[in-house]
Amino acid sequence: MKAESGKKTSLLNLPFSSFRFHHWRVARRRWQIAEVFSALHVGVLVVPFLVGCASSPRVFFQYGTQFGQAELAQVLAENPLGASENIKIINLGYGQTISYHIVQVRDREAPHIHQAHDSVVVMMKGRGYLMLEDRRIDLKVGDIIDIPRGAAHYYVNTASEPTVAFVFFSPPFDGKDNVPVTAR
Repeated sequence: MKAESGKKTSLLNLPFSSFRFHHWRVARRRWQIAEVFSALHVGVLVVPFLVGCASSPRVFFQYGTQFGQAELAQVLAENPLGASENIKIINLGYGQTISYHIVQVRDREAPHIHQAHDSVVVMMKGRGYLMLEDRRIDLKVGDIIDIPRGAAHYYVNTASEPTVAFVFFSPPFDGKDNVPVTAR
C-alpha cells in the first residue's frame, strides 16, 4: 500500500485502520473465549467439590393442598431399610394428579407393570440398571427415567449400599397397581 506521499506504509502504521480494528476484534474474541473455557475448567473442578460438601438434597412436593419439603438424609434416617427388607417405599405426598415417593432397593425388584400409572424415577443414591421391556438401562445418581404405564420393568442394584430414588407416579399411586410379570 502506498501513502499519499508515495512511500510504502504498513497497514499496522495507519491510525485505526480497518485491518487493526479487525485484529483487535479477533484478539478480544479469543480472550473472551479463553475466559469462558477458564471458567468452565474451574467450574468442572469446583462444582463437584461443592456438591460433595453440600448438605443432603432436599425434596419439594405437594401434600394435598399444602406444599412440603424434606431432606433426603432425614427421610432415610426416619425410615431405614430394615436388615430383612429388600424394598421400602416411603410416601412423601400427593397432589390431584401426582404422588411422590422415596424408594429404597437393597437388591432388586421383581419384574412388574403398572397398568394405570406412569412414573418418573430420579436416582438419588447408588447405581444399578433398569430392565425396561427388552432394554437394559444403566443408571447412576442424577439420572432420570420415564416408565410409561403398561411397560414391564424391574430395577437391579449393583452397588454395595441400597439404591435410593425419588419416584413420581401419575395418577397418584396407592400401592395396588403393581402387577407381577415373568422375567424376560
